[in-house]
Amino acid sequence: MADCLTHIAIMSEDKCKPKKCRQECRKSYPVVKTGKLCIEVSQAAKLAFISEELCIGCGICVKKCPFDAIEIINLPKDLEKDTTHCYGPNTFKLHSVIREQAP
Repeated sequence: MADCLTHIAIMSEDKCKPKKCRQECRKSYPVVKTGKLCIEVSQAAKLAFISEELCIGCGICVKKCPFDAIEIINLPKDLEKDTTHCYGPNTFKLHSVIREQAP
């Protein structure tokens, strides 16, 4: 992922139903309109895939999704180096927290 990533798009597996909607998230997204595949929905897919590298965090997909399946989470910029586990694309990450002890 890019060093400047300050957000992540979370796709809810139990809410996303690309076969029951008109894929408004994909069709209205500005990055997709420029020809980049930021939001992809294959015919065999059970949910949409959002590219973390291409997502600009505008929130349009969140507003357009008829099933409220997308959430944009803002992240602190310096948290990338302390990632201890990522559950997968468009999912949550665990970060280690290092606290300095008082002298």
